[in-house]
Amino acid sequence: MLSAMLMVGGCAKEKCQRIVTTKLFTPILKSQAEVRATAVQVQAPQEIGSTGKIYISGRYIFVNEPGKGVHIIDNQYPASPVKVSFIKVEGNRDMAVKGNILYVDSYRDLVAIDITDPTQVRKVKTLEDVLGYAWDENGYVVGYKYYGQSDTMVVGYTSRDTAYTCDCQTGGNPVMFANASFSSLAGEKASAASNSKGGSMARFTIAKDYLYTVDISSLMSFNIQNPADPVFNEQTAVGWGGIETIFPYGDNLFIGSRSAMFIYSLANPAKPERKSAVTHFTACDPVVVEGTTAYVTIRSGNVCSGTLNQLLVYDVKDVEKPVKLATYDLKNPHGLGIDNGKLFVCEGVYGLRFMNASNPAKISTYKLVEGLNAYDVIPYNSENRLLVSAADGIYQYNYSSMSQPVLVSKIKVTKPGT
Repeated sequence: MLSAMLMVGGCAKEKCQRIVTTKLFTPILKSQAEVRATAVQVQAPQEIGSTGKIYISGRYIFVNEPGKGVHIIDNQYPASPVKVSFIKVEGNRDMAVKGNILYVDSYRDLVAIDITDPTQVRKVKTLEDVLGYAWDENGYVVGYKYYGQSDTMVVGYTSRDTAYTCDCQTGGNPVMFANASFSSLAGEKASAASNSKGGSMARFTIAKDYLYTVDISSLMSFNIQNPADPVFNEQTAVGWGGIETIFPYGDNLFIGSRSAMFIYSLANPAKPERKSAVTHFTACDPVVVEGTTAYVTIRSGNVCSGTLNQLLVYDVKDVEKPVKLATYDLKNPHGLGIDNGKLFVCEGVYGLRFMNASNPAKISTYKLVEGLNAYDVIPYNSENRLLVSAADGIYQYNYSSMSQPVLVSKIKVTKPGT
């Protein structure tokens, strides 16, 4: 018994030494003043290097290239969309549009951009340090002050393999950070659309003349009655559970996290009020709603730390008492969209699923389109058109026939992700 206890609590050095190989991450530093001085620059249309969030407003598609900015695409003719311009926005990962104003994040800053002429955009206002911390494509925090220095921030990381001798280590290989401090993250608070639509993976959304954004634990609201002059309203603590997505429907906000779906009432849009929370197994969690039904996907993955891949369906007629209707096993669901009982689920490397959700308790698959690594979708209701963000491009489908969807167009990317 004693030897067993020693193995767990403090085994002999000569019995547990081993060489461990891991990655060493070193922060990339940049002056915050430099970032802000060059944060927004309109450039000529260019190739899309990688895809992230998507947004539709009027005839235009907005495609986020993670960390770099927003591509504006004229979609007047969906069979032949045309790139109009690229707005360089360092640290950008989310966006929303109201009228002629595009709202983007640049690390922790909120930037309002006039896009009346998409080829000659101009920054109209910046609210500094009002957003939560940003995360890079590997799930590591960026945009924070380096060792508390007021004008030096971490904008990314370089990595290299390294090896060290392990003494009595019983767990897995850790990730090591060189010369970086994360202590400043603890407990810090943020400082004091009609024809527009975002995807289910969005952290930005617009409802009732307010822009709402979420970070890992909070909901922020901004008054945009004057779209060009956003005003920070308040920060609401949602809960430390890995808040990931936000979706507006009717008089409510549906917020997805790694452990729950939260429902907030917008009866008073200036002060969202929590109505309920539905917990589930730890996993990534976007949500969309139609009528009195909410559809939630949870998936496994390195960042999500989950093991289940499922579609969860809830009756939310009473937002204070959601009731689970059904659970469906899927392959690796990511973003999803719903249009009049037609459900679309991105299955990551497994493709794109077209589903019949006319009866939420008996959902079935019309067709699984393979050959694309699908991340998020936006259905255009009146046109039976589906916009898809995938690792190798931006796809558009006509879903007049759900069993035989037709590929309308594809914009390729130069560096397809995984």
